[in-house]
Amino acid sequence: MKRAAALYEDLTGSLPQPMGAQTASHACMRLLLTPVMWTAALAVVGIFAHGELVRDWRVPRSGQSVNSVMAVTYSIDMADVNKLEAESKRKYGEGIRISLEVGRETLDVTKDEKVLETHEQIKSFEGVYGMFVVGRNNRVTTRFPFSIAVRQEPSSLNRSVRDWFKNRFKSVPQRWFEFDDSEWTIDRCAALPDGLGLGKAGRALLLREGTACVVTWKGQQPGSMLISVSLAKGDPWMRPFTRRLCRSITEAALERFTPGEPGSPKYAACILVDRPAHVSAQKSLSVSVYDVGVGNALARIE
Repeated sequence: MKRAAALYEDLTGSLPQPMGAQTASHACMRLLLTPVMWTAALAVVGIFAHGELVRDWRVPRSGQSVNSVMAVTYSIDMADVNKLEAESKRKYGEGIRISLEVGRETLDVTKDEKVLETHEQIKSFEGVYGMFVVGRNNRVTTRFPFSIAVRQEPSSLNRSVRDWFKNRFKSVPQRWFEFDDSEWTIDRCAALPDGLGLGKAGRALLLREGTACVVTWKGQQPGSMLISVSLAKGDPWMRPFTRRLCRSITEAALERFTPGEPGSPKYAACILVDRPAHVSAQKSLSVSVYDVGVGNALARIE
């Protein structure tokens, strides 16, 4: 019986498989491999895109550290307020009052001290003020106070901010404000290029307008920082990509400075207002800070 079984195996094993069976087998393998290969390829592309467009991983990291505090400025269109007042008078008669209180998100229509209606304030984003504190190992060494509008007029720059900041920013270390306003300057302001330096691509990405100014610290550990404040209309999709966008905006803003020239910025900060409707520093701003090295090369300061 064993010899018969062995003979049967030898005979069947020596028989060639039909050509159709081999073709079908190879086709099945190709069908199985194709989805796997596409999935792997898409995963590689996704990892690369995330690193390039979200993490901006090609930018080296600086050994410095940075801290900051910021707040925003805004305006209220009085034409809208006057229109609401006129409509309320037609509706409720004379004696109507529109209350506008600083810090509130709403305005009230009142009569005889009774609130009749409450409306959301219509605000327009104006600019950002605050300070960057740069150093190593979280030591306060170089300060860059600033107050810059999206459409900044050089003639209206605010150069006296120490007392204002000290009273406004109570939650940060008060040693940050141990300086005199004579120890810093802000100048060399310029409007950012069309599309914030990205041209047609920038316009397509809803990058609007902005201003970049140079803040120079003249106290201990002197230095200069190019600070840009720019406006975009990218809510809600833009926020994950702001690191990469900020690098391009900063590179474009630095083009007017000759690398290594005396007085050229040694640091750069990009403040991108990608959610202007919120009119809040925490919700409206994306911020990236850089060391500016040889040839205006950037290194991110975390």
